[in-house]
Amino acid sequence: MSIASAQYDNDEKLAMARAAAAWVARSGVPDEMVKRLLDGEGRAAALLGIHRALRCIFADSDRAARWIGAPNEAFDGACALDLMLADGLAGMRRVEAYLDAEIAS
Repeated sequence: MSIASAQYDNDEKLAMARAAAAWVARSGVPDEMVKRLLDGEGRAAALLGIHRALRCIFADSDRAARWIGAPNEAFDGACALDLMLADGLAGMRRVEAYLDAEIAS
């Protein structure tokens, strides 16, 4: 079961939102974009799932942060950040699914 499909109480949701906001901000995402990324049910959990997957793929957190903003053929040349901002939770799930498939291969 992915982190995004589990049920959480309000304290857990708040903790996930704080953790996700901190991770995205450390990745160099501007504050206004961080707010947009977190604006909606399930988004913090999805972002933490992406963070988990990136930690599995990249030992270097700077490289993971660069990956988020780099164009990617899997997303029709868009970067993961743009996809997540444009498509919200659906975009986040697409990014996480892509990363999970990369881990599995």
